[in-house]
Amino acid sequence: MKADELKLEQFYKKSNPFNQKDPRERMVSIPAASIGMLRHELLETIGLERTKGFLLRYGWHTGAYDAEKVKELSWQDPREMLLAGPKMHTLHGYIEEAPNLRAEANFHIGNIYHEAIWRNSYEAQEHIKRYGYSNEPVCHTLTGYASGYLTTILGKKVIAKEVKCQAMGHEHCQVLCRTVEEWNGEIELELKYYEEESIIDELNDTFRKLKIERDNLSKAYDVHQKMVEELLKENDLNGVANALYQHTQLPVLIEDVTLDLLAAAGICEEKGNVYSEQLSHFMHNKRNKDLNKITRAKLITDFDDYKRLITPIYLQKEVVAYCSFLYTDAEPQEVDKLILEQGALACSLYLFHERTRIQTELRMQGNLLDNILSNRMTFEEISKKAYYVGFQINAPYFMIAICPNQEKLTIRDELELNDRLINDISQFLKDRKINALLGQKSGKMIILLSEDLALKSENSKKKICQSMQVYFSKKYPSYDFKFGISSSSSKIEEASQLYDESTSALQIANHYRKVVFFEFLGIEGIIFQAENDRLQKFIKKKLGTLIEEDKKKDMELTKTLFHYLNNGCNINKTGRAMNFSISGLRYRLQKINELLEADINVPDVGYQIYLSLKLMIYWGELDIDVSTSTDLSDNG
Repeated sequence: MKADELKLEQFYKKSNPFNQKDPRERMVSIPAASIGMLRHELLETIGLERTKGFLLRYGWHTGAYDAEKVKELSWQDPREMLLAGPKMHTLHGYIEEAPNLRAEANFHIGNIYHEAIWRNSYEAQEHIKRYGYSNEPVCHTLTGYASGYLTTILGKKVIAKEVKCQAMGHEHCQVLCRTVEEWNGEIELELKYYEEESIIDELNDTFRKLKIERDNLSKAYDVHQKMVEELLKENDLNGVANALYQHTQLPVLIEDVTLDLLAAAGICEEKGNVYSEQLSHFMHNKRNKDLNKITRAKLITDFDDYKRLITPIYLQKEVVAYCSFLYTDAEPQEVDKLILEQGALACSLYLFHERTRIQTELRMQGNLLDNILSNRMTFEEISKKAYYVGFQINAPYFMIAICPNQEKLTIRDELELNDRLINDISQFLKDRKINALLGQKSGKMIILLSEDLALKSENSKKKICQSMQVYFSKKYPSYDFKFGISSSSSKIEEASQLYDESTSALQIANHYRKVVFFEFLGIEGIIFQAENDRLQKFIKKKLGTLIEEDKKKDMELTKTLFHYLNNGCNINKTGRAMNFSISGLRYRLQKINELLEADINVPDVGYQIYLSLKLMIYWGELDIDVSTSTDLSDNG
C-alpha cells in the first residue's frame, strides 16, 4: 500500500470499542483544548524545562507505537513508511495536511533526511491562545512524535528539530529530521530532553539539597540567636567575634574602614594585626578600589597561605567596618557567607547602638558645657548634671580648643566633619581614660578637662595635645589641626575665661606652632583677647604707610623690619639671620624710618611695631617663618 491510502481504522477502533473479538487497538478522542489545559497545568506545576522533556518523551512513545503498527503493514516501497509519518500526524488531528519539502531515506545504511511543513499545529494554536507569542518553538509533542516514529522505522536514533513555529509568529511550522550523527553536534542540548528521568531520583536530589539548606539555615539561626544574646548582654565587638568563632571554628577579624583591627577571635591580636596589614598592602598594590566595591560577602584568594571571606559592615547606608573569616586549612562553605553576614548585621546593630549612645552622651555633654560657659548654673547644679554624663568635678581645670582647616567646605560637609571629629575626640580621650567634657562652639571643638594625675604637669598636657594632633592628622590628612590650651583654674565657674584663653592661643597657632599654651604667650595672650577691629586700627596706624609702599616689593621692607626687631635691633645678627649684607640692611632700615616717620630703635616705638608685626603674622597677613622666633615676653 501507499502512504496516502493509510486510515486510522486499520489500527484503531472507531466504534464499539468493547468488542473483544476485534483485535484493533482502542482509540480515545481528547479535544485539543483539553490537551492545551494539560500542557498549561504541567507548565505551572513542574516548570518549562520539565514540561518540554515530558511532552517530547510522550510524543516519542506515541510516534514509536504508531511506527510499530505501520511496520506490520505491507508496503509497496519502504520509503512510503517515511511518508506515512506526516500522514499519521494529519489523521490524529495534530496538523492540517501539508506537503513534505524533502523526504529521503536509505534503510540499508541508516540515513535519513526529512523536511516538512506543519500547518495549524494544535500545540502552537493552544499556546498562542493561552500565552501569546513565544520566543522559541513550542510543538514539543509533534516534534517528539516525529523523532520516535522515524527512529522506529529506520532502526537508528533520529531527532526532529523545529526550525520555524507558528507560535513564534511564523506563517507555519517547519521541521528538520536527521540522525544524531547527521546533526553533527547541533542538537546536543536537545538530546537531554529525551533521556528518561526518574522522578524519585529527582525528588531525592531535591530532598538532599533542601536538607543542606535546612541545616545551613538552622546553623545560621543558632548564630543569629547567639548574636542577639551578645547584644542584649551589651558585649562589645569582641563578644560578637568570639560568638562567630565558637560556631565556625574559623578565625574572625573585625576591622574598621582603614583596616585597623577592632576585634579578633581564634587568633591572637598580634597575628590579627599582621593579617590586617597584609590586606591593607594588597588593596593599595592591586587597583586600590576592590574593597570599596564589596557589597556582600566576597572571597579573596590572592594570599599565599590563606583565604579571606570578607563582608562590609554598614551603618546608615555607609560602610564603616569589615568582618572576615580566615581559611588556612579549611575550605570556604556556602553557609559561611550566611553566617558571616549575620555577624556583620550584629556588628552593625552594635555600632548603631554605640553611635546613638555616644551622640546622646555628647549632646548632654555639649549642653552642660554650654551652660557652664554661659554661667547659667550653680556649682551644685553642675555637679548633678556632670554625674549623669560621667564627668568628675575635680579641680583644677583647663580647656583645649581645636580647629581644623575647614576652607572651601559646604555647611553640610562642615557639620558632618564636626560630628565625626567630636566622636573621634571622645573615643581618643576614653581610650586614655581622660576625664573631660566635649562640645562645639563657633566652629571649634572645645574640651574642658580635669587635671587628674595623668595631666598634672604642663609636659603631660603638651604630650596629650601633640599625640592628639598626630592622631587626627593621620586620620584626616587633608586637614591642618591646631590646638590652643588655656591656663588652669581651681573654679569650674571660670570656664568661660578658660574658653577665651584657649581660643586666644588658638588664634596664635599656625603651621609652625600647631600647639600653643596661653600661659606662654605673656602679654601677647592679653592682646589677643582684645577686639580684632581695635587691633586692626592699631596696626594700620603704626604700619599703614610702610605696608602700602611695600606691597609692590613682596613686603621685603616689612620682613626686614621684623627680623631686625626680632634680633634685638642688632644689625649683625639680623644680617646673619637674613643672609644679607650690612650695607644693604642699613639702607633698608633708613628707608623704613622715613616711611614710618619714627625711630624704630627707640624701645617703646620698636615694641609697638614689633607687636603689630607679630599680629600680622599670626593672622596670615605676613608670610614669615616664626618657628624659631622668641616671644615678646622674652625680648625685653
